[in-house]
Amino acid sequence: MALKEYQKDFILHLVRSGAIKFGQFKLKSGRISPYFVNIALAMKDGKRAAKTANAYVNAIVDKIGVDFDFVHGPAYKGIPLASTIAVKLWESFGVNVRWGYDRKEPKEYGDVLEKTIVGDIRDGDVVLIVDDVITTGATKIENWMKITRIRQAKPKGILVAVDRQELSEEDQLLLKKYKLKIYSIVKITEIFDYLTHKEIDGKVYVDEKMKSSFDDYFRRYGAKEGV
Repeated sequence: MALKEYQKDFILHLVRSGAIKFGQFKLKSGRISPYFVNIALAMKDGKRAAKTANAYVNAIVDKIGVDFDFVHGPAYKGIPLASTIAVKLWESFGVNVRWGYDRKEPKEYGDVLEKTIVGDIRDGDVVLIVDDVITTGATKIENWMKITRIRQAKPKGILVAVDRQELSEEDQLLLKKYKLKIYSIVKITEIFDYLTHKEIDGKVYVDEKMKSSFDDYFRRYGAKEGV
């Protein structure tokens, strides 16, 4: 399927902001990846944050729908995402949703209702989780369990900037168990296909060697779809 303009613009934004880098990067899993995504670099000033939020909001309208009540951003990168997405939904589409985030460490003082989750989340809320990437889904499930420990909420899904497309069959089945459907602005295969031989501001980021390196990595770790 052909990329839409907002997806192409977002890929260019990731490249120009340095939020996606190409080379050799050791991941938390120990894998050596030919690319790395750090969404914080795509949001390090007001202009970049607005561009990033616009891409998320376009993906929400395009792929998910706006029939949800609460945007949840996992700490830490998900916090500015949730807040700016909520603002952009209101400014661009007149959709007013509440937003919040989880605490890495429980707060042992003050409002007990915000011990683990911050924000006006309510019983019956439909919740959209937003984050930068998804690799295994474990942190997303952990966040969902934090939410459902304090509220009777329903999942709208999980929206990430980039789907690395590395979910194992076990990961996919676990996410399906919790009814956590994955959406992305772009998939990593779409990024590499779009950038191969493409010159951006006088530079080609994905040449034959880089594309070959990615293809080898993806053959080894790429997800089996449709579990």
